[in-house]
Amino acid sequence: MNFLIPIAALGGLAIFVGAILALVSRLLKVEQEFKVKVANDGNELTVEWGANLLEALKAAGYGLMAACGGQGVCGTCRVKIIEGLEEPTAAQLGPLKGDLRKEGWVLSCQTQVKNDLVIELFAPLVSSWPAVGEVAEEEVRKLSPAAQLIRRHLPGFGCGACGYEACEDYAEALAAGEAPPDRCIPGGEPVRQGVERVLLSLRVREVLPGFDCGACGYESCEGYAEALAAGEAPPDRCIPGGVPVRKEIEGALQKIEAPS
Repeated sequence: MNFLIPIAALGGLAIFVGAILALVSRLLKVEQEFKVKVANDGNELTVEWGANLLEALKAAGYGLMAACGGQGVCGTCRVKIIEGLEEPTAAQLGPLKGDLRKEGWVLSCQTQVKNDLVIELFAPLVSSWPAVGEVAEEEVRKLSPAAQLIRRHLPGFGCGACGYEACEDYAEALAAGEAPPDRCIPGGEPVRQGVERVLLSLRVREVLPGFDCGACGYESCEGYAEALAAGEAPPDRCIPGGVPVRKEIEGALQKIEAPS
């Protein structure tokens, strides 16, 4: 029976070594990086294994529209997989039908990067692009700071449905209080809500003292203003401003009235 002891020991050692190798394999896999090439502009991104494709593209400067907030039900964040994906999952296809499926379109919000990819973005639904190669040398239209914040929420179609020639013009009009926030027909309710939050935060920011003291629980007055506009903070957190600022904040948080 003594021979059973070394056999058991070897078996235990084998299990231990197997567990260590499996752990090392997982760690190496997690740390692995892949290339995602965007065919539209030739840009090549380095993305960690398992990263969400939509978030990776946004982090790189691509303003993909995601009307449903990345829930995989609207199809606005779709990208065409040219190389690197053989069989998409049901979640990646989501609401996409017919030719879109046949052509290789999938939802970027439901796609994890697990190998090198070559993709094509649906340009009409991309509101901003990173400066890559020759694109970086092009003259970029300069918007006011307020209009820049608003422009991020507009889809970038330049369709004219809002009554302005370009989304940039509409953004400037919104910043100046010369247009209502519900004119973006293609963007619908999600865009209107996003624009209203920005407008509210801008109005609130105007009444805050600008000390960036952190007494409100936020690092800056801008952060507190954004939280107020999103309904995530009470109006009485500005200790330096006291009651007068609180009252002004409450007034600023009233519903935005559409310009006549």
